[in-house]
Amino acid sequence: MKKVIILLFVALSMWAAPYKVGQSVMPLDLNDQFGKRYTLKAMPKTLIMAFEKGTGATVNEYLTVQEKGYLAKNKAAFVADISQMPKFITESFALPKMRKYTHTVLLIQDEEQGLNFPAQEDKITVMKFRGNFLTKVEFISTPAELKKAIEQ
Repeated sequence: MKKVIILLFVALSMWAAPYKVGQSVMPLDLNDQFGKRYTLKAMPKTLIMAFEKGTGATVNEYLTVQEKGYLAKNKAAFVADISQMPKFITESFALPKMRKYTHTVLLIQDEEQGLNFPAQEDKITVMKFRGNFLTKVEFISTPAELKKAIEQ
């Protein structure tokens, strides 16, 4: 019985582990800041992810000053994990602010979905894909690094 419990624990911890380079990433179903549903059946070339308010602000400030269609032109998408934010704060303050952006912000609102992605404290996660296969993960901090990661 002890072995079964250990095996079950190991299997569950591997299931919840963040994606690694070389893995295939499952399609994502996420809403944007307007509540529109997006299904990413094929991952974009670049997936930018923010898991904290500060990193999200850095990404949004950078994207706000880019030309319309910048993300699409560079085959990129931006995902913000807001699953830790209280629902009242999300609906009263965060979403109304996000609706002012001209770029699309895809939202992770389910805490478990956010666990699938690699993250580091105070860093923006940039994931590169070929098809649905993860080829590279970078952790960056500055708008200059973000520009380089998106445009390369």
